[in-house]
Amino acid sequence: MGKLSPTTFFLLLVLFYASDTLKIKLVAGQTCSEIIGECLYCESKCNKRHPGSTFNCEFSKGSSFPSCVCSFKCKRQCNGGTDGQCSANCGPECCNKNCAAKYNTGSGYCDNSVGVSLCKCVYACS
Repeated sequence: MGKLSPTTFFLLLVLFYASDTLKIKLVAGQTCSEIIGECLYCESKCNKRHPGSTFNCEFSKGSSFPSCVCSFKCKRQCNGGTDGQCSANCGPECCNKNCAAKYNTGSGYCDNSVGVSLCKCVYACS
């Protein structure tokens, strides 16, 4: 088996980091999970966003309320680029809604790794 090129290694490293930042996790058997907000109507939210998914309400670190967690078959994720800046007026939830409206099966997250909090979109692609 050959060595990984520096580019391939870098892309794998970025993907590993992004999977934690996006709160979308790849687990054994090609199953992904995504935290999609509070537990109220969790089942319908999961099925709307990921048809055929399963759901669970779990407590996140530092949260006093349970979050809705959907588990579903993973799809390849593409980066839709940035969708403006995250701010007090448009935080993570607003960013996620904007990306969901812009891309089919899209979701968004606030990334401040460059010093400015940018809204970044990801979506399932083929």
